[in-house]
Amino acid sequence: ELRYKASGAAATTTRSERTMAAKETDLLEEMDLSSVECLNQATGKDWGNALKQGYREDAGLFCASDDDEQLIITIPFRQIVYLSSIAIQGPADGTAPKVVKIFVNKPNLSFDNCAKKATEQLTLTADQVTNGEQLELDFTQFQNVRVVSIFVDSNQGGGDVTNVSKIIINGAPVHTTNMSELKKC
Repeated sequence: ELRYKASGAAATTTRSERTMAAKETDLLEEMDLSSVECLNQATGKDWGNALKQGYREDAGLFCASDDDEQLIITIPFRQIVYLSSIAIQGPADGTAPKVVKIFVNKPNLSFDNCAKKATEQLTLTADQVTNGEQLELDFTQFQNVRVVSIFVDSNQGGGDVTNVSKIIINGAPVHTTNMSELKKC
């Protein structure tokens, strides 16, 4: 058994100490926006309206579903991250998301396999989604995330169109060692 002792510091840290060490922020800068995919989005009302800086602040712009109320937005990250919370916002007209399933590291998620157990399932109230309330995610389930997929299963009013005006995902990068950058002594 190997033990390491940092001089002047405790040998172990708690989860809350590790969490505080890494600053949790909006992970927009960590998203690989050029590789985001959205299934069932309406023409001209794409995922960028809900994710991109500037667009998501405009309450009149939406990512809208096309054929029915369901949407799948798959967001890859530039590096491994952990997720701590998510906010999903939509209009107060009944078209905002209600049941949302979040999948981790499933880059090829499709409507055929969304029935599988999600990493987390959220049932949003009208107040939560209208106000864009930050909802805490289970810390243990959202570690080492390369890709997050958001499946909107239904909306508040039960209609055929779902509108998402803003998605904010909070967390922090997981600092890892890039083995290719190590040099021999």
